Amino acid sequence: MSTYSKLKPTNINWIGEIPLDWEIKRLKQNTYLKGRIGWQNLRADEFVEEGPYCITGTDFKDGIINWKSPYRVTEERYEIDHNIHLEEGDLIITKDGTIGKVARVTDMPYKATLNSGIMLIRPTTSAFHTHFLYWILNSEVFYQYNEYTKSGSTILHLYQNVFERMPFPVPTIKEQTAIANYLDEKTSKLDLLISNKKKQIKRLKEVRQIEINTAITKGLNPNARLKPSGIEWLGSIPEHWEVKRVKDALNFHNNVRIPLSSEVRGSMEKRIYDYYGASGVIDKVEDFIFDGTYILIGEDGANLLARSSPLAFIASGKFWVNNHAHILKPKNGNISFFTFQLEMLDYTVSVTGSAQPKLTLEALGAIKVLCPPINEQHDITDHLLDRTSKIDQLTSNLKNQIKQLQEIRKIEIYNAVTGKIKVA
Repeated sequence: MSTYSKLKPTNINWIGEIPLDWEIKRLKQNTYLKGRIGWQNLRADEFVEEGPYCITGTDFKDGIINWKSPYRVTEERYEIDHNIHLEEGDLIITKDGTIGKVARVTDMPYKATLNSGIMLIRPTTSAFHTHFLYWILNSEVFYQYNEYTKSGSTILHLYQNVFERMPFPVPTIKEQTAIANYLDEKTSKLDLLISNKKKQIKRLKEVRQIEINTAITKGLNPNARLKPSGIEWLGSIPEHWEVKRVKDALNFHNNVRIPLSSEVRGSMEKRIYDYYGASGVIDKVEDFIFDGTYILIGEDGANLLARSSPLAFIASGKFWVNNHAHILKPKNGNISFFTFQLEMLDYTVSVTGSAQPKLTLEALGAIKVLCPPINEQHDITDHLLDRTSKIDQLTSNLKNQIKQLQEIRKIEIYNAVTGKIKVA
């Protein structure tokens, strides 16, 4: 791998300079682009067991189509739109919702068509091939063009009349092949490293959960005498521990609060206090103190528990809490001990509603929790804070390494497809 001896400007800031013998082309000059317009009233109950494939974005896997997952349609439905019949070697790209996912059409087992969220890309000349274009569309060339042209609408959509004007650098076919093969090999190695680190993170999360569950439910003394807890999933616990309902072990501080909209929070000049919601710290807000009911002051801390998708965490000092979180404080106990316990509880049977599941005050209050003596709560907390902080640091290090590898991957693709490096 080396660099090209001479480069020329393109006057496209997200592409920069390219080698002298490369060209800038636009998709519409050399490409067939088509997408389905609507579904022609196709209903879900029309899908069949056998027949042509109907590809959606969920069928994309690692840059190709997973032929085991698509829906199937009748031959009659397939024949309705010949413009989007797939051919071996085509490219397809998602154009709605999560836009820009790209897949190459390879190893087609049978005829296939597209749903309304996918666009077909097929070269119409020998100027370039789809393998190289696949990497163009996975590079900053496409991302930056999309950022440059997208409208202010909150509904994400890749419009064909905009997409077809995208400029991109085109080397010789020989170089395109070399670049595509190089990126296949380079990114597969990086992807393997990233995958391995994600597996390590998953294992660390499992170890962390085991550490918490063991200490919270059995204590630190392996020789302690046990008794039945009376809770089926929990089994036996140290015999001197108590089992209480949440409402008997903790006080609720669910005062009436007025949540602040994102627009209001965004308009604030002073953003100094944490604003909590269902997923933890949502934002920073100003020091508003109206009548004591909208803002909670807790220098000694409090447990916050989301009302949906339960998540427990500690908040201390001055903070706002919206109405998507329960606020609890132990009546007589260590706040960190109860946070660890609230994190590990299974709330599945307590959450109500299907469209918007909620953990009500009554349901939460009825859940059983373990209450060891105060001194043991402190010892267990110290042990877990030490153990989990080390695991969390390892996890954080791995996440940073993944970010670095992902950045290297992005740079490698960009440099190769724009001629910043020479791989042939």
